[in-house]
Amino acid sequence: MGSHMNMTNKLFLAAALTVSMLGIAPSHADVSPDVAAKIYADATPSLVVVQFTWASEVRKVELSAAGVVVTDDGLVMASLASFNPQFPDEQLTDFKIIIPHADKDEEEIEAEFLGRDERYGLAYVKAKAKHAWKPLKFEPAGVKIGETVLSVGMLPRGGGFKPYLTEGTVAAELRDAVPQTLVMGALAPVQSPVFNEKGMAIGLVSSTQGQPPYLSTGQREFDERSQMAAIQNPPRFYTPASDFLPSLSDVPKAGEPQKMAYMGVREMKGLTKDVAEYYGLANQPAVQLGDIVRDTPAFAAGLNRGAIITKIDGKPLERGSEPDDLPSILSRVLSRKKVGDKVTLTVLPGKDKPTEDVVVTMGERPMRANLAKRYYAEDLGFGVRELVFDDVYERKLDKDEKGVALTIVRPQSAAQTARLEGNEMITQLNGKPVTDLATFTKDYEAFRKDKPKEAVVLVVKRDGREDTVRIEPPQ
Repeated sequence: MGSHMNMTNKLFLAAALTVSMLGIAPSHADVSPDVAAKIYADATPSLVVVQFTWASEVRKVELSAAGVVVTDDGLVMASLASFNPQFPDEQLTDFKIIIPHADKDEEEIEAEFLGRDERYGLAYVKAKAKHAWKPLKFEPAGVKIGETVLSVGMLPRGGGFKPYLTEGTVAAELRDAVPQTLVMGALAPVQSPVFNEKGMAIGLVSSTQGQPPYLSTGQREFDERSQMAAIQNPPRFYTPASDFLPSLSDVPKAGEPQKMAYMGVREMKGLTKDVAEYYGLANQPAVQLGDIVRDTPAFAAGLNRGAIITKIDGKPLERGSEPDDLPSILSRVLSRKKVGDKVTLTVLPGKDKPTEDVVVTMGERPMRANLAKRYYAEDLGFGVRELVFDDVYERKLDKDEKGVALTIVRPQSAAQTARLEGNEMITQLNGKPVTDLATFTKDYEAFRKDKPKEAVVLVVKRDGREDTVRIEPPQ
């Protein structure tokens, strides 16, 4: 499961605690071997492998990630970390659910990709065929410090996807962009379910830095390195089920991008202790707003850069482990609202000014790059896609700007020889304005068909300036 947070400091802390506890590991006598064996036996049928192909412009890579069956009709939940944001949805193909068996060959069942749920760090696939699925039911049960928890996960493909059991002790509960529970001992790999002493599924192992999200990648050297990573350096954090359970009742639908709530604030900063005291907000978590995007809900509500948010819907902001966590926590809360929801923000406009309540009607987040349509000019070795909001905003362009965004330049291609580079925007093709992806595709293909040996001339925007790039086709 994706954790959406900077875990570097927490990982160092976990590592230090683990080293300090070597040789004095706590007893886990509370969980008898019979109980542990039952948890293992009950959980194993719900663990499956989600296999898919990332078919990029220049290569195909088969990837496998851990999945958990959550409904009896074959709905499988996987970690969002396995579906890199750089993977466009249209390039994810050939989905299969792999069911490992100890006494016979693994089964492969065709599946459909339903989509990503960025609000909760999850992704979903669903089986296309009937099967005797055994779903795992997650419970929003809490834990106590010192309580024993167990997790059941799978070894990578090199280990035959063999399920295995781990055990640890709850050491701390952390407040970050996503709530996290720190465990001393060991957890199974990313996306493995976590159980309490009663056998209830209470969480999922979090995706954190240094933990590979895949069970296999088709790259032998990587797979050999990652095969033992979760065993030699096991994960230490899991996300409580109470945080992600709402996702299970609002699963994405295939072909329908999930609508995400959006306010229109591009940057936020958590107030440090000294700054908070300066504004008269001692011991109050608060977030200062950065850029407010024009023609967005925040802009329409009258929010201004520099304003400080102290409450949301009448409740103080959630505390984080440190001030840098506050913007992520607030963003998480806002992202889980519905489009059209009214949110009341208590705002401090400036020092020594009274707070005021501002009502923001949440809009729909603009389309992201992973959903944009693409085209690959294979003969010259470059790819483009339609423009999205982030392209225009980051380049400080007019919202009605026309063109296409460059996505990839194949190594040793004609496009690379011509010094076409990443992070560029193409505005003209052979002297004709590029209005959108459809126009570019039509004009490009017509030109290459009629004049396959002539150069293509592009006008590109680079770092605020326009350059002309002439690409000679291979002769």
